[in-house]
Amino acid sequence: MSKKLNKTVDRKQIPFKYRARRPKIIQWIARLFLRSFRWKVEGEVPPVKGNENLIIIAGPHTSNWDGVFGFAAILGLDAKISFFGKHSLFDQPILGRFLKYMGGIPVDKSKPGAGLTEAAIKNIQKLNGSLIAISPEGTRAKTDKFKSGFLRIAKAVEGKIFLASFDFNKKRIFLDTFFDPSGDNELDLSFVKNYFTKFGAKRPENY
Repeated sequence: MSKKLNKTVDRKQIPFKYRARRPKIIQWIARLFLRSFRWKVEGEVPPVKGNENLIIIAGPHTSNWDGVFGFAAILGLDAKISFFGKHSLFDQPILGRFLKYMGGIPVDKSKPGAGLTEAAIKNIQKLNGSLIAISPEGTRAKTDKFKSGFLRIAKAVEGKIFLASFDFNKKRIFLDTFFDPSGDNELDLSFVKNYFTKFGAKRPENY
């Protein structure tokens, strides 16, 4: 009996209602890209009731390669994901169109009172059941303390927080489990930061 090969990534790893329904050729190219680098998407996002917004926090975020493999995984999963980025990136002709296609939402933090968290809450409230990807570090550089924005966002929009990781040691993106905040921000941020130490960052010195 021949051994059944594990797939690199499969749409069944996310609930049907979170699928973007992109062209199959784009999904195929993304899966081919991951396979060529011997990367996989492991785990799954379990079904949830209603049209809930899920806040996916992914880490450790230490390199631009996180975004490369992250985008490939999103396309391979055919996931409908929203994320936030600097508005200046969206002004660039090719990159801007790609980011918008992928679900990106521009944020101009230079405007008074236009913080990322506030902008995120305002935009998420308009969504009707989506996956929202956020990096709790807020930067690729080394940081001693995570930002609490994702906790505030989840509370404001009554969204569940889901943990995912980039694991360069095992060449995988791992869709793990829900995280239920305790209400103590310092405790919760410490837990999440320690959680990501279990996975191999591209540049460990930046974590």
